[in-house]
Amino acid sequence: MSVIDNFRARAGQTLAPFSARFEAFLVGLTPRDRKLFFGLSTSALVALLSGIWWGMNSTLESMEAEVDSTHLMLSEVRVLGVEYTQAQARAQELETKLLSYSGTDLSAFLEKAASSAQIRGNLDSVRETSVSEQGILENKNYSVTVKKAGLDQIINFLYEVEGAGYPLRIQ
Repeated sequence: MSVIDNFRARAGQTLAPFSARFEAFLVGLTPRDRKLFFGLSTSALVALLSGIWWGMNSTLESMEAEVDSTHLMLSEVRVLGVEYTQAQARAQELETKLLSYSGTDLSAFLEKAASSAQIRGNLDSVRETSVSEQGILENKNYSVTVKKAGLDQIINFLYEVEGAGYPLRIQ
C-alpha cells in the first residue's frame, strides 16, 4: 500500500461518520431543496474563492508596489553613492588646494596682486572685519581700501586677485 492509499484509508475512517450524516441529510431533502442547497453551496464556494482571490491579488499588488518603490530607492541610493564619491573627490581636491595656500597671508597676496596691477602705492589698507566658522572651515571677511586708482587699474587688480586661484570670493 502506498502513502496515498494509506492517507485515503485514514481519511475515510476519520470522515466516515460525517459522510454518513451528510448522505442522510441529502436523502432527507426534497429534489427542490437539494438543488437549492447545491446552488447555495456552489454560490458560497464561488464567493469564498473570489474573496480569497481578491485578497491575494491585492496583497500581490501591494507587494509589487513595494518592490517597485524599493527598486526606485535603490536606484536613488546608487545615484547618491556616485554623487557622494564625486563630492568626496572634489572635497579632496579643494582641501589640497586650501592646504597649498595655508601658509600665504591674504595681505601679502593682495599686495602681490596690487604690484602686478601697478597699484601697490594706492592700496591703502587690508583689514579683517569678521571671522565665522562653517564646519571645519574658517570664513574671514576682509575690507580692502584702494585710493586714487583708475578704473582700468582696479579691473586689472580684481583680475589678478580672482585669476590667481587663491581661495577667496569678492563681494
